[in-house]
Amino acid sequence: MSNVEVVANIQDLVSNLESVIAAQIMADIDRANNFQIIAEETYSILTSGRLVKPKMSNRKTIAVSGNVATVSGWDSLNTKWKQSIKQNKRIYLEQDESQVKEYYHNLRTEFNRYGYQTKVWELDPKNNLGKHYRSHAEKQISVIQPDNSIGVSRGMCEEDCYPYFYALAQIRQQNIIIADPNGIWLFYTYGQVKFVYRLS
Repeated sequence: MSNVEVVANIQDLVSNLESVIAAQIMADIDRANNFQIIAEETYSILTSGRLVKPKMSNRKTIAVSGNVATVSGWDSLNTKWKQSIKQNKRIYLEQDESQVKEYYHNLRTEFNRYGYQTKVWELDPKNNLGKHYRSHAEKQISVIQPDNSIGVSRGMCEEDCYPYFYALAQIRQQNIIIADPNGIWLFYTYGQVKFVYRLS
């Protein structure tokens, strides 16, 4: 993560940009912040309603964009979760790591051009290496509900999600904003990344 520039405030994320582009990015930051609040509320509904087993509650992450939320992992989404979130938040809860796998496979050459390859985790299924990192909620939402504003309930994974979004912004030629509890990440289309910590 050597190319991350930590800035002092949100306005520094858009300094030196044309006013129209800066205004659009600020609007996208507002959307990402709103999605981040919804992600935390969704996570709270799942854990406080005892929908998620206690041992799983500290391992799940929620990512939100538009009217869709994704939950990290694979083969763990159940109907009660989906119904509860749809009823309480009016958003659709999804989980589909296989879409991330297919997306990455189809664009492997482009991802490699920007220095990204899915990492392998020691507990990955032997016949499906990289599944753990592909199952991260923020990656799932980027494929299931493509948007440039994403909110996440936990701090973004810097070891694999950071390089993924660094590449993705350049592949899509779209600035991508991710708001997590720690701050706001802005991945620019030209390969720069800025981060601002939350003041709380």
